[in-house]
Amino acid sequence: MVSDDQFDGLIDRRPCLGVDKFLWLTCLDVPQINIIMEKHCKTGDISIEEKSITAKEVDIENIDVKDSNVLTAAQRARAERNRQKAQALREARLVQRPNNEGSKPVKKSFQALDSGGGFLLEEEPEVVPKVCAVPAPIVHPSEQPICLECDQPFPQSYLFDTFDYSVCDACRDDEDAHSLITRTEAKSEYLLKDCDLDLRPPPLRCVRRRNPHRARFAEMRLYLRAQVAARALAVWGSPAALERERAERDARRDRAAATAQRRRMRALRMDVRSSLFGRGRSAHEHAFGPESYDADADQYSRACDCGYVETYEKM
Repeated sequence: MVSDDQFDGLIDRRPCLGVDKFLWLTCLDVPQINIIMEKHCKTGDISIEEKSITAKEVDIENIDVKDSNVLTAAQRARAERNRQKAQALREARLVQRPNNEGSKPVKKSFQALDSGGGFLLEEEPEVVPKVCAVPAPIVHPSEQPICLECDQPFPQSYLFDTFDYSVCDACRDDEDAHSLITRTEAKSEYLLKDCDLDLRPPPLRCVRRRNPHRARFAEMRLYLRAQVAARALAVWGSPAALERERAERDARRDRAAATAQRRRMRALRMDVRSSLFGRGRSAHEHAFGPESYDADADQYSRACDCGYVETYEKM
């Protein structure tokens, strides 16, 4: 059977149809020829004269319908080769574009990259974050740490796991000795340096928290107050020495503030009552005394009242 679309394509390829041009219809049945001819005559595809052609005028006795539908071995081999070529081309396109998933949009990155100003950039190794596992509690009583407050063994506590400080959770005092202070407070209150906190063995452990007052600032490093106080005693030797150093620093700070205040007041007086202050001071002129001769160095020298000593040689 030939469909209507196939018939339309054949009609388009034969604009001038005649009686002898319809010999290709001999492969069809007689009723099918009449049905297709009537349909296309109604639509205007075939003229009235061409409609008068009947199956009697078509020689269908010498045409074998079955032979026209069967492909030869050469045709089947050629079709198989074409199919394999098309399959190979399709697979090659898929290999060249493995991420082609149809109509999904391609995400483009507009992030600025440092090109190095034309120089070759060294690849930096990836920093793998360390995964800190929560330590398991110590089960055996003989291996458990002893609390510094109650002298009792305990399997696990927050201060021991975080700061390596042997105090159980029952004796923990978050308001005074076991409170957390920032790095700046530890350095200003206990007069410590960065090396005292980080390099002096054993280095003090800390916890990092986000700054609640400045979100864009770096993370705060919080230390245990009891450990910072013990480190200050190790640095200064005794609480009395720490207090003396703190008093000396306070005195130096007060003297510097007083000197700065006097300079500001003097500048203010000069601006308000400039007539009482002579800005253009004359240069100092040396008044040398009698010269003295040094025989060992073969040099002469003379001194001024201001303390300047001039040394020279005579030819």
